[in-house]
Amino acid sequence: MTSTITTWNASDYQSNSDYYGSLANPRDFDQSDNLRLDRLSSPRFHPINGKSIIYLRRQYHMPDLRGSTTTLHWLDLETNQTVPLTRPIWGVHDQQFFWINNTILFLSNRASTGLNQIFQLTLPPDVSQLTSFIDPIQIIDYPLNIDNLLVNRQASRLAFSCQVYPNLTIGETANQHTIEKASGRSIYQFDKLFIRHWDEYMTGPRHHPFLVQIEQQTNGIFKFSSQPIDVLFNLDSDSPTRPFGDAQTQWSFSATGNSFAYTRQHDEMSSVAWTTNLDIYTVYLNMSELSSVCITCENNATDTDPSYSPTDDDILVYRSHSVPGYEADQYKIKVYNGSNTTITLLDDWDRSIQAVTWSLDGQSLYLEIGEQAENVIYYLSNIFTDQSTTLIIRNGTSHNINLHPIDNQTFVFTYESILEPANIYLYSSNDPIRSLTDHNKNLLAKVRMSTVAEKFSFSGAQGDEVWGWHVPPANGTSSSAPLAFLIHGGPQSSWYNAWSYRWNLQSFSSQGYAVIAINFHGSDSYGQNFTNSITGEYGTLPYEDLQLGLTYALNNFSYIDSNRTVALGASYGGFMINWIAGHPEMSARFKTLVSHNGLFDMRAMGYSTEELWFTEYDAGGFTPWDNPDAYEQFNPVNHVANWTVPMLVIVGARDYRVPETQGISAFTALQRLQAAINDLKSNHCRPPFLFNNPQQTTQI
Repeated sequence: MTSTITTWNASDYQSNSDYYGSLANPRDFDQSDNLRLDRLSSPRFHPINGKSIIYLRRQYHMPDLRGSTTTLHWLDLETNQTVPLTRPIWGVHDQQFFWINNTILFLSNRASTGLNQIFQLTLPPDVSQLTSFIDPIQIIDYPLNIDNLLVNRQASRLAFSCQVYPNLTIGETANQHTIEKASGRSIYQFDKLFIRHWDEYMTGPRHHPFLVQIEQQTNGIFKFSSQPIDVLFNLDSDSPTRPFGDAQTQWSFSATGNSFAYTRQHDEMSSVAWTTNLDIYTVYLNMSELSSVCITCENNATDTDPSYSPTDDDILVYRSHSVPGYEADQYKIKVYNGSNTTITLLDDWDRSIQAVTWSLDGQSLYLEIGEQAENVIYYLSNIFTDQSTTLIIRNGTSHNINLHPIDNQTFVFTYESILEPANIYLYSSNDPIRSLTDHNKNLLAKVRMSTVAEKFSFSGAQGDEVWGWHVPPANGTSSSAPLAFLIHGGPQSSWYNAWSYRWNLQSFSSQGYAVIAINFHGSDSYGQNFTNSITGEYGTLPYEDLQLGLTYALNNFSYIDSNRTVALGASYGGFMINWIAGHPEMSARFKTLVSHNGLFDMRAMGYSTEELWFTEYDAGGFTPWDNPDAYEQFNPVNHVANWTVPMLVIVGARDYRVPETQGISAFTALQRLQAAINDLKSNHCRPPFLFNNPQQTTQI
């Protein structure tokens, strides 16, 4: 069904539909088109009748991508009419919303201070008749950003997070920031790890959850009716956890709203950098003084993503690892019944559970699971009895399940694939799955992309079956084409049947390349044993898979020109590029290589990366001084003398997982070697180097 979109322009606003609709002729899809796509997320049903949904839409400034904005949109499920609710303003982002009758509570930086605060939006009786944006009301004004928000179903309590110093209040933290700014201080003292994590320096403030009671006044406006309580006051810990935790997955209110569960790091000292020990804590809220109880402290691995039963305050489910220090361990589902008793569901499965959603009756679960490079959805019925499973969505990548408030067999979700960017879909057991949104229709109509993404398998290392993707050029296979041979990072991840705004397979195929992407030993979604197989084997099994996969592709896709090949990879994929460069039997098969934030010196990496559990576990559980050979065995730096193939080195200065010195070192080696590049311009130019300096780039 095609949606009808009510539109009106804000100042300096042009949608991608307007921009691409004005273009005369189709063109080859490229990365700039990819970045101009609207990004849709977080669909939520009307909480009472389920006849409409609200979702988030992120748009980018056309055509130069100089800014972005995220707004709330309403969609009628009967007519597919879509109405924008909040005004698009460049640099302003609405997020994390909760629908309460005719009221929406949400986070936004629409405040005059530019800080994220809590806003309220009141819907009219008939949203379909709106002819202008709704002006939201700010209901709280704090001197710090509010980073996360969760509201209980009774709308009597909410939780939010601010980055505060562990032993200071929100106001005291803001005052401390003012003092620090006035002092001009640019020196920080560290006496433990982390010094930096992912893309930020850990200078002191931590994400702390605050709990507060709320009430709706006679004028319909919500207000805080108690003083917010810092659940982690005086604890040097984060909840949600960094870098990717959020309130939607790591916090949960119980069915009555009287209990609250959250995830946090168990450790507060340097061991946070080499352990993966996250724990779940519960707080009973009807007490004069709140006290947290750890329900998972007996497990020294990761326990996360608590979710209370919608019908029973004593029951919650969560995801759990069993191997300490191993971030790629299999996630299993645990059920906690409130009396220190825990059971494991689907204990004989060998796939990781990515997300869990309760059924309305609290008896069944919807599961998001990585399976054969697809993110599929299973229905697990009767979790307390026979635990019957049904695969209900089997292809592509599905996320963000939100159940209908009345019908237990109907939900909305986001769906994407290699061939389709994310859209919002409706699933019902009685009807075919259907797409609800088409914001990117005009853009996709004006670009040429490949319409085929096929899986293939071959006999890989140790004779195991290994899978990969083949995406032919958008202009067809009637003539020979160059090859883009893509190597994924992780390494315990996969090339999924999913859309990417970064390493997008269509960005290559639409430029005339054949794309081959191998899910080598160590990739996820093929069983935990396959994932585990890369431990201690960084340069063997995956390397052999890539050799065999390349041979298979060249033998079976005859249009590919074996004399025009490029291999590209990021992070671990960049490691493999550097490893290939030092091994002529493989490097000679490529005309050029691209190493994006690739690991170059494994020993140095073991001392300079932030999450030490990665290097230590993947090296067999050793530190660089316990077993130096474990780091030197597959160290690209030891094979630099063999580097002869031209290489493009790409470095991001804010990637603290793979410090910039890794890429700078690779570039230095290339310059010192003066390896020749055979391109159209010169046979003797030196390898190029792209450096992303955060002080010189615009964040959008």
